Amino acid sequence: MAKQKSSKAGLTVALGAAALASAGAYLLYGSKNAKKNRQKVRSWALKAKAEVLEQVEKAKQLDTDEYKGMVDTVLERYKGVQGVAERELKALGNELKGYWADLTKASAKKKRPAKKKK
Repeated sequence: MAKQKSSKAGLTVALGAAALASAGAYLLYGSKNAKKNRQKVRSWALKAKAEVLEQVEKAKQLDTDEYKGMVDTVLERYKGVQGVAERELKALGNELKGYWADLTKASAKKKRPAKKKK
């Protein structure tokens, strides 16, 4: 029974990481404003997103409060860094916290059973 819970948690984290990565890829390459978005994205924001993603991947189980805490912890490191405005930090924090809904939707989808070959 314990193995089943840990594999389910791992699947949830993996799906969450995939959803976060796909949302970022869409923002930079798939949307109709992708060129403008790529110009706006700053290196510190990409690093912060990568740090959050790493923490999500390392987490065994994740809930809303833990995820938002991870985001806050990562963004706290960027306060006071030259060239990083407070409003940019807030905007990035809201964006990352908004991904939680996508993460839970991705993990809630049930995996279809494989079809048996005859």
